Amino acid sequence: MQIGSFELWPAARCLRQHGKPIAITGRAFDVLAVLAARHPDMARKSELMTAVWPGLVVEENNLQVQISLLRKILGREAIATVPGFGYCLNLAVTTCGDATGACRTAAGGGLHGRAADLAELSELVREHPLVTLSGGSGIGKSALARHLPEPPSATLARVDLADCTDTTGLLRALAGALDARGTGQPDRAALLRHLGRRPGLLVLDNADRVARLLVPVVEELLAHGAVHVLVTTQVRLHLRQEQVYRLTPLAVPPPGTSLAEALQYGALDLLAARARGHDHRFALTVPVLADAIELCRQLDGLPLALELAAARIPALGMAGLLQRMDERLTVLATGHEGVPARQRSLYDAIAWSYALLAPDEQALWCETARLQTPFSLEDLIAVGGARDIGRTLDLLGTLVERGLLRFDTGPVPCYTLEASHRQFARGILKTVVGA
Repeated sequence: MQIGSFELWPAARCLRQHGKPIAITGRAFDVLAVLAARHPDMARKSELMTAVWPGLVVEENNLQVQISLLRKILGREAIATVPGFGYCLNLAVTTCGDATGACRTAAGGGLHGRAADLAELSELVREHPLVTLSGGSGIGKSALARHLPEPPSATLARVDLADCTDTTGLLRALAGALDARGTGQPDRAALLRHLGRRPGLLVLDNADRVARLLVPVVEELLAHGAVHVLVTTQVRLHLRQEQVYRLTPLAVPPPGTSLAEALQYGALDLLAARARGHDHRFALTVPVLADAIELCRQLDGLPLALELAAARIPALGMAGLLQRMDERLTVLATGHEGVPARQRSLYDAIAWSYALLAPDEQALWCETARLQTPFSLEDLIAVGGARDIGRTLDLLGTLVERGLLRFDTGPVPCYTLEASHRQFARGILKTVVGA
């Protein structure tokens, strides 16, 4: 929806101005969505409060705070107050037509804290024939890819490659998604002929285990010229045409941040939204804010961990869950059968990433769990035995690329092993090495 000079993308929960993402809290976004839907009519206060705080009894001051935030974003005169009744938008509101596909987004839950990522990734996909969306397990690669707006030439297919382990399975998945199965074994030539009739965007999702097998397939697709390819993976393809967009964890508010400001950080906004989804009575209030921020910090802003944590809040509460962070690898889990096995617990997600590593990469990663974090390259070399510096740097590069280590530039460059990864790696050391 076009609101004055702003673009409101309801499915992606994204607000932009002149193509640039605008920071907005989840509740303020919900208020704006109702106001836009009611335009040019007034939205009653009761209607707004029911939509934004479903099932909760809240003071009218909470609504006034969100209106104030919106006026700071949209302009002081953008929202008119109808005394005693409600509010209405003073800006022109139009709905983008489906013919251009400009405002369409994929179905699915709303994104939180990813407005800038969505805008930047969309631009990369438009401008380059091959884009790799990389990042560790549970970082939200698939969710972001699902929310990409369809290009004018339309999305050709979205192919989930998580269960593929060989070339035959890969080609079958591609042929099935493209409805080009034929009668015999699928081959690249048949796929190319089919793609020649249907140019567009091809999304190859969860390509972790078949990234190397994808290389010749993607090279031929790109040689065809009409197809743009987006690959989500922890293991990049290393092709010359490849543009890599590395997804990072959601932003975590610093301790002491006010409630209104804290909700502008993606990690806290996601945690609060998912907690409300599991219990409509949940409300993120000032008394629990410090614990919520600390929980986001301990989970390093990882979307999957925050989703799993939100499901435990109705039974444990924020403080109770925080007290069990030493058991996070098993406490943060779900038995829901609709969730892929690799995402049913925080342990499973990290184990998926660990299994993708070569033995020497696994060994180095576990070594880092012996060090205090953050640590320097010199600290690692000191405990690395006979491994040479060149090989050590190669291994570190792989771990950073796959989100298993974080490299921080600064006056003293250093590496950080996140707390959840540290717990997993120490468990491996105890089991395998006996450390």
